[in-house]
Amino acid sequence: MAIIKNCERACVPNPVKKYKLFLASLGINLVLSGILILSRRTQRAEPTVATAPIVLPSAAPAVSGKALTQTNIVPSARWTWAALESEDYRVYMKNLRAIGCPEETIRDIIVADVNKLYESRRKELAGPKKRFEYWKPGAMMGAAFDPERTAKERALNQEKRVLITELLGSAPDDKPDILAGAAGQLEAMFDFLPAEKRSKVFELMQDMQTKMQKAMKGGVMDPEDIRKAMKESETALAAVLTPEELLDYNLRFSMTANMMRMQLAGFEPTEPEFLELFKKRKAYDDEYGMAGMGSASLKGAERDKQKAAEKELEEQIKQQFGETRYLEYKRSQDYAFQAIYRVTERENLGTDAAIRIYDMKKVAENQANRLRADKSLDADARKAALQAVRAETEKAVRGVLGEKGFASYENQAYWFKGISPDPKPAAP
Repeated sequence: MAIIKNCERACVPNPVKKYKLFLASLGINLVLSGILILSRRTQRAEPTVATAPIVLPSAAPAVSGKALTQTNIVPSARWTWAALESEDYRVYMKNLRAIGCPEETIRDIIVADVNKLYESRRKELAGPKKRFEYWKPGAMMGAAFDPERTAKERALNQEKRVLITELLGSAPDDKPDILAGAAGQLEAMFDFLPAEKRSKVFELMQDMQTKMQKAMKGGVMDPEDIRKAMKESETALAAVLTPEELLDYNLRFSMTANMMRMQLAGFEPTEPEFLELFKKRKAYDDEYGMAGMGSASLKGAERDKQKAAEKELEEQIKQQFGETRYLEYKRSQDYAFQAIYRVTERENLGTDAAIRIYDMKKVAENQANRLRADKSLDADARKAALQAVRAETEKAVRGVLGEKGFASYENQAYWFKGISPDPKPAAP
C-alpha cells in the first residue's frame, strides 16, 4: 500500500505528498526532453508499506455515527496495517476512518494506492523487454511511440479516474502524459547503462539540453556554440562512463547517430554496418563539426585540411561497403530520395517504390540534359520536348504513388520544374 506515515503517528493530519511526473520543456532536442521526462518517472520513490504496529489513541472517535465495532477490525491498543488493509477500497477507507485518520489523509492514501495499482498494470502493457535497435533508420522519438499502446494507456488512465471518482467523489487533475505509449521504448534506450549511473547521466543530459538551447540565439543555431556544448557534454560523460558505455550512449543519443538515422532512409544498415560507419563519421564530426558545420570559418590550410579529411572519409566509407552497397548508401544521402522515401513509407509502398521513382528522376533529368545540349532543336521544339518529358515522368510517378500519394509528393518534387518550368497562367 501507499506511504501512510501520517497515520503511523496516530493519524496526525499531515497530508501525504502526491507523486508528480516531471514534464520537461520541449526544446531543440526532443529526444533529450523525452529522456528527461522518463527519468522523473523512473526515479519517483516507490511507496512502501508501513510494517510497524500502530498505537491508537485511548479513545478513537466514532465516524459518521458508527462505532469501531461496526468495521471489520476489533478494538485493540495496537494494530498493524495488515489489519486495516482490504482488497475492497471502501472497506479500507472505512477502517481508516474508524481509527481516526483525517479525510484529507485518507484521500491521499487512496489516490497513491490506486496510482500504484494502475502503474503496475501500465507496465504489463509493454510485454517482454526488447532491445533498442539504434541502427534502424528513422526519427528516434517517432519510432519510440506505439499508437496501440498509447490507446491502451489512455483507457487505463480513464478507468483509474472513474474508480477514484467513485471512491472519493472527484479525481485529481492529471497532467497529460506525453510519454504515453513510448515509456517502454525509452527505457530500452538505456539497456546498456547500470541503474546506479542513470541519475548522473540524466543530469548531464539536462545540462546538455540547456547549453543547446542557449546556442539557439534568436532561433538560429550558432555552430561554434553547438560544437562547444557537444564537446563539454562528452567530456563530462567520459568521466562517468566506461569507454564501452560511452560508445553505447553515443550510438543512441549523439547528434552524429541521430543524423545518420535520418539520412539512412531506405538503406537499412545492419548493426555492424551502422557501428563501423558511426565510428568513421563521429571521428570526422568531432574534428570538423556535424556535417562540416564548423568548416565555414576555416581558411587557407585549415580549409584544405578539412576538404582532405572529407575526401578521406568518403574513401573509407566506399571501402567499407564496396561499390554496389556504397551507391545505395549515397542514394540514401540524397535529399530528393529521402523526400520520395517518406511518401512511399507513408503510403505503405515500401523501399522498392521509392527506388523506382528515384530512377525515373535520374532518367528524366538525363533526357532533359540531352535535349538542352541538342543544337539541332530550336527554342520552341526544345521547350515542347522538355514539357513532354515532364508530363510523361509525372504520369509514371503518379502510377507508382497513386493519386493521394502523388498529391502529397507533388509540392516537394522541385525536380519536375527543373525538367520543365510550370506553364505560365493564361492571360485574362
